[in-house]
Parts: sequence; C-alpha cells; structure tokens
Amino acid sequence: MEWTSSNTLLVVLFAGHAIADFVVQTERIAARKECETGAMLLHGLATLVTHALIALPFLTTELLLGIAVLGVAHTLTDFVRRAVVRDIPDRAFPGLMADQAAHALAIVALWWFAAGRTGAAPTADWVPCGAAAVIATYGKVAAVAGGLALNWKGGTAVVRRLLARYPEVVPQDSGATEHEYAMGRTIGCLERTLVFGLVLLEQWGALGFVLAAKSIARFKELDKKHFADYYLIGTLASMLVAVGTGILVRWLLVG
Repeated sequence: MEWTSSNTLLVVLFAGHAIADFVVQTERIAARKECETGAMLLHGLATLVTHALIALPFLTTELLLGIAVLGVAHTLTDFVRRAVVRDIPDRAFPGLMADQAAHALAIVALWWFAAGRTGAAPTADWVPCGAAAVIATYGKVAAVAGGLALNWKGGTAVVRRLLARYPEVVPQDSGATEHEYAMGRTIGCLERTLVFGLVLLEQWGALGFVLAAKSIARFKELDKKHFADYYLIGTLASMLVAVGTGILVRWLLVG
C-alpha cells in the first residue's frame, strides 16, 4: 500500500478502533455495558479519547469534531446491538459482525470527509512540514498495534460468540474452574499472537507446528465427539482471525 497521508489516517483510525474496542475496553466494562447505560456511555467516551490520542499527528479542530461524532455513532451502534442481541445466543455472532461492520462504515465515513475526497489528510500544527516518512512509519506501527489488539482480545470475542451458536458442543460438565477457563482464553490469545507474527514473517510452514502442538495437548479429549467439535470450531475460528489479520497487515506494510 502507498503510505499517503490519506491512507495513513484511515489505517490509524481503524487501529484506534481495534485498540479501543479490544484493549481499552476491559472484560468488566464489556459485561457491565450489556445491562448498564453508564458503562455503555463510559465505553463510548473511552473510544472517543482513544481515537483522539492515536490520531494526534492528524488532529485538527475539524477532525476532533469528527471523532466526537464517531464516538457518538459508536455508542448508538452498541445500544442497537444490545437491544437486538440481548440474551439470545444465536444472535451473538451475527450481532458482533454487524456491530463491527457498522463501526467500520462510520470510520470510513469520517475518513472520507476528513481526507478521502482530497487525498490529503490534515496534519496537526506541531507536525513539521516534509514529515511524510515519519507519518508513514507511524501508520505502520499503528497497523501492527491494531492487528495485535484485534488478535489478543478481538479473537476471543469472535470465538466466544461463534461457540454460543452451538451450546450443545460446549462442555457443561467438565468440572473446569473459572481460573482454568481464563487460562484457556490466555492460551488462545497467545496462539493468535504467535500465528499473527508468523504470518507477518511469512513463516507459513511453522503454522502447522502450532496446530500440532495444540492438538497433542488435547489428544485424549478429542475422542469425545462434542469436545472435538468444540475444539475444532474454536481453533479454526481463532486461526482464521490470526491469519486473516496477519495477511491484511502484511499487505499494508509491504504492499
């Protein structure tokens, strides 16, 4: 990809969304906002602040106003998703996908009004003239940071909501404690981060070793059909997120 100021701003805005939605938003806030309006508003404010901070090299009064509108749109979208999805497991995954698609459209709309029409993004007053190379490097760092954020927490959201569509395969009597489930989520986060890095380095052959190592650790449990289905859905969804974001970020970095 050509790292023009316009393209860089678009990447930075998407990275800000990934960081706000999947890192700044803690699991506690994510749970509370499903039933508390205050938590939902707090998340919207945190999203606004995160976007403003990550877009600092481009921040003008006009862009800040646009980001404020984006924060309001983000909050309204979350309210709609909550109203449609609440307590209906079958709607969790499509609700997540629709929610993220709506956020993406809002980001593209802001970018188009700020820079897309002219091809030149605004720059803050403190950014020196001729700093195109520095801005491009900043955009590349933001792309990697956004990819890591999406894999670390976003992948967990995808896997959880996809499995919620198939409650019959989710182990209900395994005797696992909440601590053990937390360890499982951490393993998934580490797995996606590793796969994301391998894709960036184009080490495709090493992906097989990651899958093999995970399968060996669960080898005995795979004899149980329901657990095998649960394991395959979770693992393949997790891998798809990591490989997909890795390919996208690599394309952004090297074209």
